[in-house]
This record gives sequence, structure tokens and C-alpha cells, in this order.
Amino acid sequence: MNKPAPDDDDYVRPIYRTSFGEYAIIAVAACCTMAFILMMALPSPFAKYEKAKAKAALETREKALAAPIPGGEVSVDINSAARK
Repeated sequence: MNKPAPDDDDYVRPIYRTSFGEYAIIAVAACCTMAFILMMALPSPFAKYEKAKAKAALETREKALAAPIPGGEVSVDINSAARK
């Protein structure tokens, strides 16, 4: 019985009788699994951007509220209702 040539499609490796294609499938599945785990574990860059944007808006609002009102003093009156 002759051993098949390495370029033969039916060639199976003698170690665990697996072909190179099966190793490729395992490698791709491992990469996808690692990418999913990292995606779930690491913080999202969009969340960091939204958090920084909200913080900047809050700082801008606080700065605007703390600034003096231009034009001097402002007073508010409560007038009595007009008689009919």
C-alpha cells in the first residue's frame, strides 16, 4: 500500500488523523471567541466618547450659570392681577 502524496486532497495527517483544514477551522473559531470575550470585557470607545461629551456639556452649563448676567441687576416683581 502506497502512502498518499502531501498534495493529495484525501491526505490525512497521521497525528490524530486531522487535516490542515480542520486546524484552520479551530484557529478561526478560537480567534472569534477571543474577539467576543475582549469585546464584552473591554469598555466601549463610544461609551467613553459619550461620557466625555456629557461631562463637557455639564461643565459648560455650570460655567454659564456661574457667570454674571450682563446688563446689571435683575429683579422680578409679582404684580397683582388686573381687575376686570
